[in-house]
Amino acid sequence: MEDFKPAATITFNRLIYAMIAVVFLMILTDNGHAQGFKFDCAHGPDTYRVRNVADWDVLNIRLQPGAASRVVGRIDAHGSGVHCLGPCSGNWCRVSWRGIVGWTNMKFLGE
Repeated sequence: MEDFKPAATITFNRLIYAMIAVVFLMILTDNGHAQGFKFDCAHGPDTYRVRNVADWDVLNIRLQPGAASRVVGRIDAHGSGVHCLGPCSGNWCRVSWRGIVGWTNMKFLGE
């Protein structure tokens, strides 16, 4: 004898699976907003310093927001005096440092 499940149970299970899939996709494609990392230069300090970068490494300033964009400048791991110009796009903000203007991920800058 076959197991019989009511149509309502099958529909409910499909709904649960669809909701799990949507949440999973949101996590995979998240650019920082769900974790509260939306940046706004108007509400930050006057200047920032580099943080979360290894002593031997540099923080890249990029032409456009995104890790695949061309590097237009580099800030050493102990750099400071980075000005956030805005606008911001998720974690990426337009910055100025020693005459170089571009985009950097704000998770590597702090007060």
